[in-house]
Amino acid sequence: MKRYINWQTTLNVEFARRVARNALFNLLSLIVGSLSGLLLSITLARILGAEQFGVYSLAIAVGSMAISFATLGIDNAVMRYIAFSHGRKDLEGIRAHFYYFAKVKAVITLIVSTILITLSPKLAEIFNDERLSIPFALAGLIVLVASFSNFLNSFFRGLQKFDYSFFRQIVYETSRWVFVIPLALFFLASGAVLGSVLAYTTSLIFLFVLAIKHRELIFGNKTHISPKVNNYMGFMTIASISGIVYAYVDSIMIGYLMDTTYVGYYRAAYTIVFAIIGFASSLATVLLPTFTQISLRDIENALERLNRYSAILAFPSVVLLSHFSKELISTLYGRDFLPSASVMFYLSFALIPGTFSYLITIFNAKERADIRAYIVITSMVLNVALNYALIIKMGITGAAIATVISRFFVISATIVLLNRVLGLQPKIGSCLRPLVATVIMFIVLLVLPKPESIYTGILEILLTLMIYFLLLVGLKALTKKDLRYIKSVIG
Repeated sequence: MKRYINWQTTLNVEFARRVARNALFNLLSLIVGSLSGLLLSITLARILGAEQFGVYSLAIAVGSMAISFATLGIDNAVMRYIAFSHGRKDLEGIRAHFYYFAKVKAVITLIVSTILITLSPKLAEIFNDERLSIPFALAGLIVLVASFSNFLNSFFRGLQKFDYSFFRQIVYETSRWVFVIPLALFFLASGAVLGSVLAYTTSLIFLFVLAIKHRELIFGNKTHISPKVNNYMGFMTIASISGIVYAYVDSIMIGYLMDTTYVGYYRAAYTIVFAIIGFASSLATVLLPTFTQISLRDIENALERLNRYSAILAFPSVVLLSHFSKELISTLYGRDFLPSASVMFYLSFALIPGTFSYLITIFNAKERADIRAYIVITSMVLNVALNYALIIKMGITGAAIATVISRFFVISATIVLLNRVLGLQPKIGSCLRPLVATVIMFIVLLVLPKPESIYTGILEILLTLMIYFLLLVGLKALTKKDLRYIKSVIG
């Protein structure tokens, strides 16, 4: 029994170290991407104003939806099957799957890109705004270069080379500042979208050079692809299309039912909240290759800590973001964007399901992408219905509420189906103590006066975070055992 416990401890630490290394590079990528993206959005919003920023945001939303049709689940599939072959040291399997997915990707991407470019004037007519015609056409070019860039990025992530993703992010974000801001100053929204095309092109060239460096993983003898590839890719296609529609349908429906200016208000708040969610949900990307290579029992053993640590980060973030929403919007975007404050208040609650999004990747890792597809499709239908009803009734605030409700549906359905389909107990009870500490922290915030300046606001945040940390220790949500575990992971 003692030998089993020692083996289990060693496996958990090795698993954690592997995850920690990948998480470090993924976190660095997210820090670079989220901070740069947030600052870029704020700068663009101030340069363009709400109206032109809305045009830019709507064009990017349409382009992102088109990318989902060009992706068709391929990026998730290539990461999953490359990770599987890599774990078995099957070089011929890596080549076979890369070649197959690359061929499918090329054909579909060219078709989708051409359609969007060709139909851009008609799409502008649908939104009753002729200014959208050129940005929509440029979004078609984004589909072309971004799809191939994302494909190569997923390939390297399947090989667990998350350091490559980090350097690719640096190249991409640097290129955005070099191209997007200057072009926006001269050509407004159209220039900003063109700058995005050039930034994606630069990142694609960078990844292509890395692929040539590792050409032995691409060229040479190949084996047969897994017989389950098409089935897996089919369900991931449904999930990816539904997922991206789910992510951007609110902005598109606001543009259709209201006006592009309100898209600008909505995306201003959305960008801040989902930059933070990007940090919180980073484990989902990191854990997919690792979950692919370990058993369900080992995954279940890891979930207690994962859930507790996620709750420790997510719950106070929701409180701080919602409580200081007006101050954040006013400080970052200016008082002209204050209509975004109510959107931020409600969207902040999406941090909770966003933080626990790694749970749904377990279905992908165990070749049950069909379950994920069913969950995402159902939530997408729910999201569209709620958006239509609530936008008409409540405007952009209604869109935020619809987003939060549908995202909570996803994580709730995931927890239930993990238990019923895979027999996993996600151990959500481990989140109770961080929740109690967060409630007490919220009460402290209510007692404190509203900050009159950015400095007093920062002091209040630091004070409440200090109290929150002491509560975690006092309630034993964070113990010496956790510190020893973290130390062993770091090595």
